[in-house]
Amino acid sequence: MKRLFAVAALPLLGLSACGEPANIGNTYTDADGNTITQIIVADEVCRPTPNGRQVTACYLNLVAAADDRLVSVESPVAPRVQIHEMKMESNMMMMRPIEGGVPLTGGQVVNFTPGGNHIMLNGVREPLVEGDTVELTLKFDNAPDVTVTARVGQPTEANEGFPNG
Repeated sequence: MKRLFAVAALPLLGLSACGEPANIGNTYTDADGNTITQIIVADEVCRPTPNGRQVTACYLNLVAAADDRLVSVESPVAPRVQIHEMKMESNMMMMRPIEGGVPLTGGQVVNFTPGGNHIMLNGVREPLVEGDTVELTLKFDNAPDVTVTARVGQPTEANEGFPNG
């Protein structure tokens, strides 16, 4: 179990140094009294919604201490939330929901970035303006749910992705 803590602590240091402080998702204490972090989330941001639009994207970076899968996301601001991917197909950028969720390799940073994987809020109930916050609840195959508060604003360098590893 001590090795698991070391794997989880290293990405936390890297994510914290890259901008926003990391949100420690969920922790537990092992038999030796060590605090083990299962999921770390950093740099959560959702774009503002222009007038009349009820769709927006959210970005974040996360690390799981052990192999897992992000299977879904929920938010009180929108009735439908999907995990999307963007890919070039036939010289066109295509966006579609990711079926089955996003695999997480223990200790590796997974980036949700503009032009890549991201979270789509569909049917946003009230316009999101810069300075608001959005609650996102991330659901995993193995780890307990993690609820974070994303700022509403434009993505920053931290949302352009970190090197994995």
